[in-house]
Amino acid sequence: MEGVHLSLSVFTRQSIFMTGHPRTPKRNRVQILPLLLAYTFCVLAPQIAFAQKNSADIPTVSNVVAIQGATIVLSPGNSIEEATVVFRNGVIEAVGKRATVPYDAQLIDGKGLTVYAGFIDALSQIGVPAPDNTTNNGQQQQVVDRSDPTFDQAGITPQQEVRSVLKPSDASVDAFRKLGFTVAHSVPQGRMLPGEGAIILLSGDNADAMVLSDEQSMFFQFAGARGVYPGTPMGIMAKFRRLYIESNRRIHLNEMYDENPAGMVRPPSDVVHEAFFPVISEKRPIFVFTQDALQVHRALALQNELKFNMVLTGLSEGFDTIDKVKKSGVPVALTLGVPAKPEWAAKIKADSLELILASFNDDTRTATFRDIEAEKRNLEAKQLISRKQYLDMPAQFAAVGVPFSFTSFGVKSTDIASNLREFTASGLSPDAALAALTTTPAGLLGLSASMGSVEVGKMANLVVSSGDVFDEKSFIKYVFVNGQKYEYEAAEKKEESGASRRRGQ
Repeated sequence: MEGVHLSLSVFTRQSIFMTGHPRTPKRNRVQILPLLLAYTFCVLAPQIAFAQKNSADIPTVSNVVAIQGATIVLSPGNSIEEATVVFRNGVIEAVGKRATVPYDAQLIDGKGLTVYAGFIDALSQIGVPAPDNTTNNGQQQQVVDRSDPTFDQAGITPQQEVRSVLKPSDASVDAFRKLGFTVAHSVPQGRMLPGEGAIILLSGDNADAMVLSDEQSMFFQFAGARGVYPGTPMGIMAKFRRLYIESNRRIHLNEMYDENPAGMVRPPSDVVHEAFFPVISEKRPIFVFTQDALQVHRALALQNELKFNMVLTGLSEGFDTIDKVKKSGVPVALTLGVPAKPEWAAKIKADSLELILASFNDDTRTATFRDIEAEKRNLEAKQLISRKQYLDMPAQFAAVGVPFSFTSFGVKSTDIASNLREFTASGLSPDAALAALTTTPAGLLGLSASMGSVEVGKMANLVVSSGDVFDEKSFIKYVFVNGQKYEYEAAEKKEESGASRRRGQ
């Protein structure tokens, strides 16, 4: 600031000399005044600007973002065209055609773009790498008694937290974020009872930054232990039943001991049984993953017997259980996976596939070698019909009024976008598909107050697409997770740029 004071002193002396001298004509004083003002600006402006640039209380990058002129899908079936959404510090503060844009906002031109609420995965293993089932010296764990292994050896670790195994650097985090997922209910990997589910953000440098809430659920699946008990479906059900009943008994023993411990032996305690306590008290649901219709029936049987809160997930063959599932009233998360399209079908045009389907005859039999070609076509048609059952399943659940979320558990990220498009092509409305990715899982996981729709006060978890997100020609351009921006290029552009580099070599 010494330079500023020096310039002012020089300027003062010069101005007095040039304008304040009694002998200076008044007309000349008026003519010289603009020159003095220009001189003042030239001398002082650079120094003032320098002081502003280095001021500690002025941020260099704004934490306010405004997407202007976009189509904003507030919730399934409710959208605004040529609108603006503004969010600050990861929270939406304005939405609408007349939303006020702060002067310091980072502006994103939303013309031609569509904004959705960030997708929510109802059950996944995003960010959770496969476990290492070896001891510290790299050897497999030794089993002393295969009929009565330790809990760890039997795949029973319901106390394990996702936070302890979560890896922000895992490739699945970015792979699913590119698809529009911003939040996931993630569970540990394992066998029968791998651990507790947690709600995670698909952003953050460490596990603590990613975990939004712990102890969301208990995760159960019909995956038997390898080579030890319980290794069969009946064994799994028996073991689960035994754990549940014993845990319930221990709750009562603890209550009696707390009330009057005199003369009582201290009740037994271990982390496995204690993990069941919040399930039995109905403070925590069990998310059960099923892979076929029989597993659905078994899960419903266990739930009906033991009366715990359950969420059915997967349901790969759910089309055979719709009536039973609807009658049970349990929440559902349908798989995003479908059987792969046969290689021969991928090479045939759609109209030819329709002809193959129309020619199916369940009574076709091979009587002679001349009938082999006809039976081959019939088997191909049956293969397509079977696959179509999986594709039609979400639309069937929607038709009978069963609300559902989507789960990516066990599904490759590279298959999800195309499978969603096939669901909508098979009768599932885009609004129903969007609900299964946003509002329904938000309600299922207790997140409706903070996410699932584009509303003031909710977390800035947003997906910005070049058009309808279920359109094959569209691509996701931006994903915001708690206000953090991730920008992606269209796959076509990447291929073109790669081809250009190859041509230039």
